[in-house]
Amino acid sequence: MNISKSQLLDGVMRTYLKNSEQIKTKADIKSKEIQADELSISADVQEFARLVKLASKADDIRIEKVKELKTMINAGTYNIDGKLVADKIIEEHFTEKLI
Repeated sequence: MNISKSQLLDGVMRTYLKNSEQIKTKADIKSKEIQADELSISADVQEFARLVKLASKADDIRIEKVKELKTMINAGTYNIDGKLVADKIIEEHFTEKLI
């Protein structure tokens, strides 16, 4: 299974945006009673979130393959070649250092 940086960033942004909405809701409830803190997101982060959402809507996901892999994982029949995983980790490690 390959988890790309974009998938990881997408998850982080979804969590970040979800939590910011919950904080804002809680702040609205408390604002009636006392002065609440305000959360503001910079324009760069907002643009980044927009781009992550746009990229996640792309049709490059092979739904059939994902379903097949989920079935195999749930059944316990999905096996990975450890050497391939190790090679990919090393490749990504050195690629990140070059950037």
